[in-house]
Amino acid sequence: MHRTLASAIVVLVVVSIGAVAVEWDEVDWGTEVVLHSSTGLPAVVFYATIEYSETPTSSKREGGWEAYEIAGGQRVPLRIMPSASVVLGDTLRIYFATSQIPIETGKQYGATLELHDTANDLYYERTFTYTAGELLPYGISLRGWDGSLAEIDLSDLPDEELEELSLLHEQLKGWAKSPQSKTAETFLRVDAAAKPDTAILRDSEGQEVDRCTYSACGAGCCSACAEHEEEDLDQGSSGSEEPAPDVRIDCIVYEGVHFEEDGNEYVQLKNYGDLEQELLDWTLGKKSDRSNVFTFTESFVLQPGMSVRIYTNEAYAGEDEFAFGLEESLWTNVVLYPVSVILLPLPPNIHVPSGISITLNVQLTLYIHTLASPGDINFTLGQIQKFNQEHEGYVYVGSGSSMAGDARTVFVHDVAWQVLEAASREIKNR
Repeated sequence: MHRTLASAIVVLVVVSIGAVAVEWDEVDWGTEVVLHSSTGLPAVVFYATIEYSETPTSSKREGGWEAYEIAGGQRVPLRIMPSASVVLGDTLRIYFATSQIPIETGKQYGATLELHDTANDLYYERTFTYTAGELLPYGISLRGWDGSLAEIDLSDLPDEELEELSLLHEQLKGWAKSPQSKTAETFLRVDAAAKPDTAILRDSEGQEVDRCTYSACGAGCCSACAEHEEEDLDQGSSGSEEPAPDVRIDCIVYEGVHFEEDGNEYVQLKNYGDLEQELLDWTLGKKSDRSNVFTFTESFVLQPGMSVRIYTNEAYAGEDEFAFGLEESLWTNVVLYPVSVILLPLPPNIHVPSGISITLNVQLTLYIHTLASPGDINFTLGQIQKFNQEHEGYVYVGSGSSMAGDARTVFVHDVAWQVLEAASREIKNR
């Protein structure tokens, strides 16, 4: 990365007769992690969109971006190229963005956008920060390769990239491979479409008492049950009903606060009724997995209005709390999907309608990325369809840990596998 200061100046001038009292509204802003269009390595883009409350009769905008890496509390300037696009409609809307800034895991980056419309005496400023996590998209660019398996030449790749590919190759060799050949599109629509789990609570007779299908709400958040959204949990609404216990699955923390493992995830039960409930021999388990079931093996009385938690890992359970006794995650994360994709896109130079190159836009890219949401799946499907080919390969089943490339299910394109094998041969010959 070039570490020289570049205060990218944006000057857009619109001249007309007269002036109108207008204001600036911030429509959108944020950060986006992408694969660098030239290197295939992870990069971040900062962006913001502002809109005039009314289309001004004249304007003169000055200012621009400053981007930097934050190291030891100090800002280290980075060289960037700015972009700005104007959309004319009922009002004037302007999109400002930095160029792709290469990033490394664990490092912190920032940018400041400062604008001044001197013709209308308007001022805008926003400061962005981004900390790169341990999960980042990764790709390699093999320019000049014609796609022939007999001509895979990785001699120009540096040792560091070859070692990464060789390590991934060895890792995949140790995983179980699905005997069924699939297409990338089938994989994304079926295997990668991770669904939230459904927890089922049963009484001592084995009868279902309640179930809970949670939804995305973030790390450490106790996600409410979809089944309860339309139910009235206020049992006191009818004065004619006899007092009774009413034990429900209140919510599920499906993603703990520890990065490497989610043992501190838990299911919370609550008695919404008017009477206590004995939970001896009651069970809690996953609809999709009957092998891991928690059972109240000793007497435990849940009083009216009282809650109790059943953790995944016993290490996190406190007094009057329980646990499945598992060391690994039990409930599927619906924010961070346990899925990676390795794709080989051909041909190159495919563009989205806006004219911006899509992520997979080099002659050959091995694309390894943890899908974070259904939107990511749909976005990737859209890219694949632009290449007009099947992307055939196999699905590998891994450990499901949080490390990059170490997902639960991985799709490997047939040609991508050949490239990984070539990388292992090349690194051994050096």
